[in-house]
Amino acid sequence: ELKHGRISMLATMGYITPELTGKFPGYLSPSMDLKFADIPNGLAAVSKIPALGWVQMVAYAGYCELSGPTTRAANTSDYADITPGDYGFKVLTS
Repeated sequence: ELKHGRISMLATMGYITPELTGKFPGYLSPSMDLKFADIPNGLAAVSKIPALGWVQMVAYAGYCELSGPTTRAANTSDYADITPGDYGFKVLTS
């Protein structure tokens, strides 16, 4: 629950930030002549992002999900020394 709550908070910031600060300069896909500025915010972006971009995002999300800390649900014996919510990202906790 902690992980999914934090992902939801990051997704909310990812929606708000481009509206306030602008978008990255340059190209999202040089071969398709698609700039970051051409991508709309919100659900309208779903149809604008190239298929290989979606493959990269899904692959990264899968990597993060599978390489995360073990939990009780994983039925392993080494979950006892893991603090809930501690994913080793000390920038937010320090």
